[in-house]
Amino acid sequence: MTALNSPHDRFFKAVFGRTEVAAEFLERYLPAAAGQALDWKTLRTAKDSFLDPELALHPADLLYTVDLCSGGTGYVHVLFEHKSYVESRIGLDLLRYRVRIWEQWLNAGNSGRLPVVVPVVVYHGTATWRVSRQFADEVEDAPALRAYVPACIYHLIDLSGYRDDELQGAVMLHTALLTLKYIFRNELSERLPEILGLLRDLAQSSIGLDYVRTLLRYLAQAASIDRLSGDELRQVVTETLSGGGELMLTIAEQWEQQAMERGIEKGIEKGIERGIEKGIEQGIEQGEARLLKQLLTWRFGALPPWVESQLAGAEPERLEAWAKHVLDAQTLDAVFVERS
Repeated sequence: MTALNSPHDRFFKAVFGRTEVAAEFLERYLPAAAGQALDWKTLRTAKDSFLDPELALHPADLLYTVDLCSGGTGYVHVLFEHKSYVESRIGLDLLRYRVRIWEQWLNAGNSGRLPVVVPVVVYHGTATWRVSRQFADEVEDAPALRAYVPACIYHLIDLSGYRDDELQGAVMLHTALLTLKYIFRNELSERLPEILGLLRDLAQSSIGLDYVRTLLRYLAQAASIDRLSGDELRQVVTETLSGGGELMLTIAEQWEQQAMERGIEKGIEKGIERGIEKGIEQGIEQGEARLLKQLLTWRFGALPPWVESQLAGAEPERLEAWAKHVLDAQTLDAVFVERS
């Protein structure tokens, strides 16, 4: 399985890895005709190993199997995109995934006609999605040869294109979609009380509490400090979910742990930065000392040991001053004489 380094990818898989959430989401947001052709009660997550691990172009992707209402079984393949730019070759990527799915279906010993694969892209980035939704538009347009180019259309769910009242569903789905829509927007802190307010009843169950932790962890990790600081998030949670004793204790412990981890990470980062800066400075100093040594040798011949000692411990400013004296000094001693 591909490691998920992005908090956006982790949150997406944690939420939509739940088949009941995925089924409701896909049934609501796929075109009506496609949604009615699939038996959503049968949706189940396919094994991660089913997809080719070499296709790690999109780490947050999910593959589901689902029965067709007309008989047989098909697949729904969902890619999650959150980049600040839009993938221009996503049609080709989806075609490659589709071929791998069919190949592994055949390698599993299946026969007959290949199963239907419904490709879906879920996008919540800030850039406008301008990429064509069919692969054929990525291929050179030769009118007489169009019949030989597969269309390979995919369905796009761009959350930024939906009004808030259009992003509906059960609590988990509803809050996840709203959070994904606003996570990159300045309105996040303004919208957050309403989003978290939907969680009050959900937080009373163990499954609900687990989801609340997941959502809050995502907000703490993914929201820019300019849009939502830790103090603002803590205040909104306290005011919105007041009365949830166990929940608030869990949240407090989680934030304390995260604060500790962030402090350690910050300390390590600063240490690395200081180490790099110091290494660069030392490298520059050593390079300047070697260059000055070469100039002195060229000007005055073999250097005595005391010159080596002078150069070894000299600061950059002093090395620079000595270098200026090399060309006009009549003797080696004169290079190192302090001048006003």
